[in-house]
Amino acid sequence: MDLTKNSEIRLIVGLGNPGSGYVGTRHNLGFFLVDRYVHRKGGCWSQDVKSNSYVATVDVCGKKVFCQKPQTFMNLSGDAVQKFCAYRKLEASEVMVICDDVSIPWGRFKVSTIPGDAGHNGIKDIAKKMGDGFVRYRIGLGTKPDFMSLDSFVLSHFTEEEQHQLPMIAETFENNLEVLIDKGVTKGLNFIERN
Repeated sequence: MDLTKNSEIRLIVGLGNPGSGYVGTRHNLGFFLVDRYVHRKGGCWSQDVKSNSYVATVDVCGKKVFCQKPQTFMNLSGDAVQKFCAYRKLEASEVMVICDDVSIPWGRFKVSTIPGDAGHNGIKDIAKKMGDGFVRYRIGLGTKPDFMSLDSFVLSHFTEEEQHQLPMIAETFENNLEVLIDKGVTKGLNFIERN
């Protein structure tokens, strides 16, 4: 992404796996955050057959913003994002992807425009299908326990203590998101890093 250009976010993509069996799991943190945000903004999800996604439209700081939950499995998320962007004529630089990250401490976040997937299959597939240039908003899951495989950890459910902390994590996400949408990516990142 050209950081001299203050790109505007027009699509927020929450990553997760479809199906009731994955609800409340760590890997579905992107779904949880976008679901909550759409609900709080008074939006309504509808099925978008063209992109195999659930899609909602919300008003953020006077701007129309799309929200998307791909209904492909995680490692095929790029198909849904690419198809939606193609018929809405959206550039990669107008997309923000929300996902979990095991390399970041629990509850912390990192916003980046730098290429790289950090081992996340959803991000990897979106970069493959869309090209780089989209914003990554990563939320930390913390370090997995030694006795668990990585797959088992990310597909496990949040502990009771973590569930109590999720609203605070979501509130921080929502505040940051609105700054990034209101000010644009470059100026928004600078503002978040200073505060």
